[in-house]
Order: sequence, then structure tokens, then C-alpha cells
Amino acid sequence: MASKAIAAPAESGVSHALAQERAARISNLRYTLAFTLKEHQDAVAGSETVTFDSKTAGDLAIDYRDGSLTSALLNGQPISTALENGHLHLAAIAGQNTLTLAFTSNAAAAGKAFTRYQDKDDGSEYLYTLFVPMDASMAFPCFDQPDLKGQFTLGVEHPAGWTVIANTAPVENKGTYTKFSETRPISTYLFAFAAGPWAAVPSQNPAEPTVYVRKSQLAQAKQEAPQVQQMALRGIAYFEDYFAQPFPFPKYDLVLIPGFPFGGMEHAGATFLNEDSVLFRSTPTASDYFRRNILVLHETCHQWFGDFVTMRWFNDLWLKEGFAQYMAYKALAQLEPTANPWKRFYEEIKPLAYGIDETQGTTPIFQNIANLKDAKSAYGAIVYQKAPAVLKQLDYFLGNEAFRNGLRIYLKDHAYANAEWADLVHAFEQASSQVGLHKDVQSWAESWITHRSMPEVTVNYACNGGKISEFTINQRDVLNEGHLWPIANEILLMSPFESTGSGPHFDSQTLKVEWNTATHAVSEALGKNCPVLVFANEGDYGYGRFLLNAQSATVASSRLNPRALEPVTDPLRRSMLWGALWENVHIAQSAPRGYLDLALKALPEEADESLARIQGARIAIVLHDYLSDPARKAAAPQVEAVVADRMLHAPTLGLRIVNFRTFTSISETPAALQQVKDLLTDKLAVSGLTLKPLDRWNLVGHLVAMNDPDSRATYAAEQARDHSGESQKYAYAAAAGAPSAEVKARYFDEFLHSPTIQEDWITQSLRPFNSWNQSALTAPYLQRALDELPNIKLHRKIFFLGAWLGAFLDGQTSPEAQATVKNWLSSHPIDPDLRLKVLEVSDGLDRTVLIQQRYPD
Repeated sequence: MASKAIAAPAESGVSHALAQERAARISNLRYTLAFTLKEHQDAVAGSETVTFDSKTAGDLAIDYRDGSLTSALLNGQPISTALENGHLHLAAIAGQNTLTLAFTSNAAAAGKAFTRYQDKDDGSEYLYTLFVPMDASMAFPCFDQPDLKGQFTLGVEHPAGWTVIANTAPVENKGTYTKFSETRPISTYLFAFAAGPWAAVPSQNPAEPTVYVRKSQLAQAKQEAPQVQQMALRGIAYFEDYFAQPFPFPKYDLVLIPGFPFGGMEHAGATFLNEDSVLFRSTPTASDYFRRNILVLHETCHQWFGDFVTMRWFNDLWLKEGFAQYMAYKALAQLEPTANPWKRFYEEIKPLAYGIDETQGTTPIFQNIANLKDAKSAYGAIVYQKAPAVLKQLDYFLGNEAFRNGLRIYLKDHAYANAEWADLVHAFEQASSQVGLHKDVQSWAESWITHRSMPEVTVNYACNGGKISEFTINQRDVLNEGHLWPIANEILLMSPFESTGSGPHFDSQTLKVEWNTATHAVSEALGKNCPVLVFANEGDYGYGRFLLNAQSATVASSRLNPRALEPVTDPLRRSMLWGALWENVHIAQSAPRGYLDLALKALPEEADESLARIQGARIAIVLHDYLSDPARKAAAPQVEAVVADRMLHAPTLGLRIVNFRTFTSISETPAALQQVKDLLTDKLAVSGLTLKPLDRWNLVGHLVAMNDPDSRATYAAEQARDHSGESQKYAYAAAAGAPSAEVKARYFDEFLHSPTIQEDWITQSLRPFNSWNQSALTAPYLQRALDELPNIKLHRKIFFLGAWLGAFLDGQTSPEAQATVKNWLSSHPIDPDLRLKVLEVSDGLDRTVLIQQRYPD
């Protein structure tokens, strides 16, 4: 029966049913691969021998698409090379099979498994592979599913002067031929190599990974790489100790890939990092260094979570992404506690998670993926932000010891193999029992992992004689789908304990609660001093929308003023209370102008760099999305003055830089735009800030988008000043912001049809194309952008679709644009995953329209 099921014509992609059949049948899988690389070619010739054991005889589909087979032998006999829906059918025998193939696969600047990159600085060419989630079968025939791990032996013919970096170390290098040792068992999406005239940045410590970079960037890499190498080594030491498991692969290299579409990709033994994420293109702040450290630790953790133990199917994508993200913060909290990682976790992780979970486009963390061709849609804030956010709550719920021991059990039990979320739950329950807790992890996981959305949490209380007489905490499903979650959180009670001539003083207490009902009576609160501020997520252990009532919001507003008698000083608490006030704006319960006034009052005294950056972004949203044109124009001079003052006079360089970036985005009056031009000509300077190319092009691009009368001359001067490859990309992006119908038409056509423009150039251009002040000009492209979604899903890399949707939808703020989206959704029969993506991203437009209507200034 199994053989007959497989013999049926296989649908395109890799269906879950096909994958399950093959996983039950195939074992002892090995690939011996040979590729021939030539410069400036749009094809890569290859050959391979695949050996595997099959439990039964009969037809078996192996995956290959987007290329051509030139010969095929199965067990020594010629077979047809005809492909059906991206599959070659094999008449496999029971026992060991040997498949020998010759093929030619495609290479291009974008949209292929082999990506070619032309260095515009020195003309060098580089080539790299990127196979996640199922693009290995675009490069060579394979069983392209994560739970058929194989061992790979690679040989590459390449031009003289090229270096090839792969999963393992080379065992033979003859100048134009490099052969690598066999890998340990890994999934097809984790097999990779990069080839070109790479320059190595070795470390003085042989235990640190070697960094490879294109030779034109070697000078900057020598400055930046040592910190990255040290962080990777410190991360390896931390994870080896925490997981009680040595580094699982024979070597570890870091390759800085130009134009890489992700922040990084955790190929076993050879992580590829986005060059721009490591080599800073603008003058960095502490937040920039922090994000780079998190990226390095995230990808390093993947060597255990994702590579050593891999999810069985992409419905459990969170098993690698969520854990790598959470463990990166956990590691950095140990390695660099002064960076305040848990505060940054709240600031960087939680808003994106909440932002999707309150939309009709959200999904459970565990996502049903019927076919790997739909797996790209699983990537996003649910796995990268919500999963680590709820894991933080699980760590709090279980306790550190049980959480750590559960991970150790999980990794040990599934070494070099695959696992499902149920395996992890079992490991946590086993670890919980070992320390005498006996936590019901199954119920917790069933609720948080398999249900979408999140709770909205509020509190109700009454006081008598200055003491709390009643206190309940309540939850409701923000999507009104009726779900209730098990929650573990801490409640902050802030009470005045003395009144003096200078004002009240405050006493703060916290209560830990664990509950799973719609309403929970908090008996521990009874008899405590009557609070004037209650916040139900102190310490950020819970997950959900935690709202302040009117009194608490008023008190928070007064105590967040740095000039208050007793301002809130705890960094995490301050950031979370600001976040709670912003949430009231976000859900249209508070006027955006009120938040703007409060933020402008506090900004001159704000000493927290990351919070100043966040406040700058919120100020820009209020100005560009929520206020009417007259209200924005009236507010702009004050906003520009406050931000410019902080840009020029803040006490630290980091604060000056984040305000410089805010100023670049919000300046619009002639006086402020003149300051932008003065920054470019050195008539105005930010102390300690040396403008790097991206800084300069951001200023130029802003002048272009604002249609400044000098923008053309400024643009031409910057082009003449800097001819570097990176500046060519920034110039292309800046020109996309020109408020010209002709320019928009040309760029949109190039986005869709140019065979030479690399994907990162397009991504860089999408936001300028959809500048906030050009919504009327770009509105005609909204439906056309939506129409392109199926094509983008099929041909672009994982995160491009979200960038495309976000740019075209965020560039619109009107009811008319909202109606365009709703009409498009109602009239287009698109894939369910695409429909969810549109619902997710368009939620911001819906909220903007609601806020504008509720608060018309």
C-alpha cells in the first residue's frame, strides 16, 4: 500500500504525506556531490551519487526542479530523466539503492538556489547557496525534507584564486578543485557552500571561528571581526555548558555574505551572516552592537537547536527559531549583563509578537503546513518573536533548573536526529518531575503552542479604609475566539505611603500569580495598601496585552517625567510603562497627540539610548500616520526642535546618534531640511559622529523624498563623491523616493522584471518608494503589489514577501486604501497562507484609519 501511495503522481513541492511515506521507508542516506563553477555563468553543472536503503520495493519520488537532468542510472541501469511536478520517479529495490545523476542547475542574482553576487567595488564574483526551506532540490536532486538527514561529501571545481567554504573542512585543495570531508547527518536545507575570492580573517585564538569576507571589505572586517569571533566563542562555551553537550560539528566558520536576504543562516559548521549585519554601514550605537551579538548567539545556538536536533517538519519551525532566539538573550544575560538583555528582550521581541497576535492574520506557533512549498509563510514574528516570548514564560513557570534539564534531555535523546514539539514537552515534564515540581507542561503547551492569538489582561480592585478589599485579574481573547490561557505573571502595586509638601512618595510591591481562568481572585493582594498604579506584567514574565486603567495611566505618565519627585528609575519598568501607554494609543483608547506631548516633554532628559530610539520611532508614527496634515504641520517645528537639540547636545554619542536618525526621518520644515543639508556639507556636525555612507545616503534620500529644491544637486554631488558598490545600492534606493510618477513606474517595473537587480537592492528601495508623504502617488500600485504576491511567494526568498507587503501597505493611511485591500481580499482566491499574511500586515492600516477617525485632532 505504501509503495502504491508513493507511485501516484506527486504534487509539486513536497507534501507532508509524501514526506511521511519517505521518512518511514528511507534510511542510511548519503550524497556524494560534485559541482563545476564558472564565472559569469547562469548555470552550474553537477553530478552526484545518492545511496540509500529502502524498506520496500516500488516507485519512489526524489525531488528536483528548476534544472535539467542529463543522465540517470539507478542501481547501474539507465532510467528516464523525465521530471513530473519537480520529482524524478525511481523504481527502488528493497535494500540498498545507488542513484547516479548528471544535471545542470540555474544560478542568478536572485530567485535561485545558487545566488551570484557581482562586487561593484572590484568586479569580483561570488556564489553561495541558500536552500531553506526546500530549495536544495533546485540545486541538485535530493529527498528535500528535514527528517531525511543525510551525510554529504562535496567536491567543487572552481576558478583559480577562489576559496570554497562548506559544512566541513577541506581534505583536498589543488588550486582549482576543493574536496571536503563527509558531514555528520544533516538535513538538506543545512547543506551549503560559498565560493569566490574570499579573504579570511583568522583569529589569534585558534578556538575562535574564522571569518570569511569578500576581499574588497577586508579592511573593515579586520576591525569588526574580532568582536564577532570572541562572542561566537563565548557563546559556544556557554551553550556547551548549559546544554551539557559539546559543539556538535567538527569546525565552525562564519561567512559574511553580501546581499544576503536573512540576518543569518545556520548551516552546520558554516554559518552565513548578512555582511551588513556585521560590518556596520552607519555609525553604530550600543543597540547596534547588541543586535549583532544577539545575531551571532542566535546562529551559534542553532548548531544545537536546528542542526544537531532538527524539527521533523516545518510545522515545528519554532523548535529551532524560537529556542535560538530565546537562548541568545539568555546567554547574553549571563555573558554581558550590563547590556540589560531582558529589557531589550521586551523592547525588541514583544512588540513584534503582540503586533501580529492581535490580527486576524495570526497563526498558532505550531503551524499546519501541508506542503513545504508553503513553508516560507511560516517565517515571521510568530516563530521569531512570539515563540521566544512564551518560552520566557515557560522558563518562569518551570523554574531555571527544570527548564535547563529539560533541554539537556531533549538534545541527548534526539542527537543528530529529528524531533517534534511533543518530544520537547515530554522532556520538560520529565525534568520537572526530577526536581519535584510535576508541572503540567502538556496543558501549558497545548494552550500556548496550538492556539493562536493572546490574552488581554486587566485588573479590577476595590479598597476600604486605605486597604485592598477586593482584587481580581481578568483575561479575554483579543480576537474574541473564546480561548483562555494558563498565565504566570507578576503584578506591580504602587501605593502612596506618605504625603509631604513636595508630593507623594511611593511604595512598590509585586505579587506572583499563576492562573488559567477568565477571572482570578488574587487573595494575596487583600489587606495591602490601596494602589494608585497597578501593572499586571511586572518583570515581563507574562505574554499578552497588559493594559493600564485610567488612574494607573495618569500616575505612570507623571512618574515617567524625569523631573518628577520620584520618577520611575528601573530601566525595564520604565520601558514597560511607556509601552503600556503606547498600547493605549495603539488600540485607540488614548489620543496620539497626548502621547506625543508626553514623549516630547520627557525626551530632553531621556538617558536610555534604546528607549530614546523607540520613542523616536513612535513620534514618527504619530506624525506620519495618526495626525492629520494640519495637525502634523503644526506639531513639526516643536518636534524638530526637541529632536535636533538632543542630536546636537545629548551627553552621550549613542543618544546623539539615535536622535540624529530620528531627525533624519521626521524633518520636514524648510529650516529642518536646511539642517539636513548642512549635515551633509559639514556646516553642522554632531559631536563624535563621523557620517558613514549609509548615514549620508539616508540624509540624501530624505531630501529626495521630501522634494527639497536642492535634492537633485545634492544627490548628484553624493554620487560623484562616493563610487563604492554599497553607495551604488544606497543611491538606487534613494532615487526610488523621488515624488515622480515616471520614477515610480520605472521602479515598479524593475522590481518585477529586471533580471540583474539583486534582491537586497529591491528590498532597500521598497520603503523609499512608499514614502509616507507620497501615498497619493503610490496608491495606484497597492492593488498591483497585492496581485504580485503569488509570484513573489514562488520566486523570492523567505522574508521578501513580508518586506514587500509591509512597504506597500505601510505607505498608505487612508480609508480608500483600506477599502482597496478589503475588496482585493474578497475578490481574489489566493492561497490561505497568503491571505493570512495580507490580513496580518493590513491590520496596521485598519488601526491607523480607526485612530484617525476616533481622534481627528
